[in-house]
Amino acid sequence: MNNSEKGWSDYWEKDGADGEVFVNAQGERHPALAEFWQQQFAGLPEGSRIIDLASGAGSVFAHLPEGHDHQLFAADISQVALKAVEERFPNVMTIECSADQVPLDDGAFDVVVSQFGVEYAGIGAFAEVARLIATEGRFVALCHVREGYIDTSNRVQLTEAKLVAKIDFIDKAVNLITAMFASDAQAIRRAEDDFVPAATQVGNAIGRSKKGIHAYLFLGFRELFEKRQQYDLADIVGWLDDMRGELDMNIDRLTRMCEAAMSVDDINTVKGRFKEAGVEDVLCTPFETLGNDLPVAWHFTARRKKLQ
Repeated sequence: MNNSEKGWSDYWEKDGADGEVFVNAQGERHPALAEFWQQQFAGLPEGSRIIDLASGAGSVFAHLPEGHDHQLFAADISQVALKAVEERFPNVMTIECSADQVPLDDGAFDVVVSQFGVEYAGIGAFAEVARLIATEGRFVALCHVREGYIDTSNRVQLTEAKLVAKIDFIDKAVNLITAMFASDAQAIRRAEDDFVPAATQVGNAIGRSKKGIHAYLFLGFRELFEKRQQYDLADIVGWLDDMRGELDMNIDRLTRMCEAAMSVDDINTVKGRFKEAGVEDVLCTPFETLGNDLPVAWHFTARRKKLQ
């Protein structure tokens, strides 16, 4: 398993079907996505062959109409994600693969879809999209947009997460809580001298952005510290050690998301690749939602026309 596979498998292992990129203010699946996909699936011919590239845990297929008889396929690099798909949708055929190397025939699908997925495999994955589209078939996707709502938030969170790692906040928190439990006045003073400046930096980061692992870590440790008499030292240190892994995974995932976000130049490159592959009617427009000043995604559509 390479680093990319492990990173996403760790993510889906932790969050499962709840691992949504775009949620509403209550942390629930955003209704704008449901409405979008319901519209895309409405009126499809019976028995359409549909593949979701970089499917994750199957969010897109959750919006298919009840009682449909479409043939469904899900491709993802993460075996853990595909297991979640199989549990949610037993009728879906799953394929473990990268979105830029799908071991299926040319023109195999009437509809190729993706939601915040195919772009992680790079521009080359869109050539694979084109290869898989059947005659008169189409492609529909929501892709990360550079400097959009999600990307802007991700870049802020990534900056603050890297700050937490750089200043060794977790190590300093461990040293402080260990000294407190030991009741060693001299060790406490040394630990406080190290911890307080770091805590101030993370507190300032929360002032810039209340969303992100930096805030979760800081507020979580503060609560444990204030209630330390109710806990064993091992429990608090164990939580902090677990947060090391969470921090590393968070930085890795946010980095991947920022790298995947597509610029206007990226979009133009994809349009060129599609044209070369005989895919036409390529449109890419900002996908916007109420309450967000910035676009949430690129809305991609393309179609392979019938040969004359």
